[in-house]
Amino acid sequence: MRKGAALLLFTVFLWGTSFIFIEIALEEMPPINLAFQRFAIAVPLLFLMMRFYGIPIIRGKEWKPLLFLGLTGVTMYHLFQNIGMQYTNASESSVIIASNPVFIALFSHLLLGERLTRTKAAGIAIAFSGVVMVVLRDGVATETPSFLGDLICLGSIFSWVAYSLYTKKRLLKNSALEITAYSSLFGMVFLVPLALAAEGLAVPALPISWFSLVMLGVFSSAVAYLLWNRALSEIPASEAGSYLFLIPVIASSFAFALLGERLDGLFFVGSALVIFGLLLSNR
Repeated sequence: MRKGAALLLFTVFLWGTSFIFIEIALEEMPPINLAFQRFAIAVPLLFLMMRFYGIPIIRGKEWKPLLFLGLTGVTMYHLFQNIGMQYTNASESSVIIASNPVFIALFSHLLLGERLTRTKAAGIAIAFSGVVMVVLRDGVATETPSFLGDLICLGSIFSWVAYSLYTKKRLLKNSALEITAYSSLFGMVFLVPLALAAEGLAVPALPISWFSLVMLGVFSSAVAYLLWNRALSEIPASEAGSYLFLIPVIASSFAFALLGERLDGLFFVGSALVIFGLLLSNR
């Protein structure tokens, strides 16, 4: 197995399991507070890692491109996703967010010149159909979806696409650790005033909520973002994006194992399509 593939498998494992911790933390914390506090945990850890590896602090104008990465990959991504899901139903928002790899493949082809062969396109289509089967296996939500909510969720997709593709470009000048540390820092700085203005400061009280927040900060934010960026330095962005199709499969599996949520035949068929499509698109 190539190094990039191994990094991505661990990354999507961390992001797939994060939904359980998000669900627990949101019982006590509003969404923007959760977003900024998880990165408030991640940022010191990332800068300690920079110090450990002897990476100097960026000076001059070199930090400006990383400001854009923080705005797109942290602030806008989490804001659009969390707010959009409040205005549309869970079924539509899940499918929209799961379409992330499709847009990464399309725009990496258009903007980075990465090859999009018929085989890769077919694999992406098959994997996406599997994801739709997994996230909609309990049926479509009965409440009427909001067009505005769908558009906001799409904003999270384009934010992540912009983050991933520009990270791919910046990796020629900055290390994955530098990009992760500074984008997390700037993204958190943008989130703080938004959280305080919209929600006030909300601190969890229960130990399980603190545990979930720490897990999100250390593993889902610091470690997973770093591994994602490191993988982008190893393989094409379109190939990296295809691994994101595994997140709903992993999330559902852990919800079954830890929360007792139901798995049925559609889940296993959809999961098989995801894995087959992933293998086909990365041949």
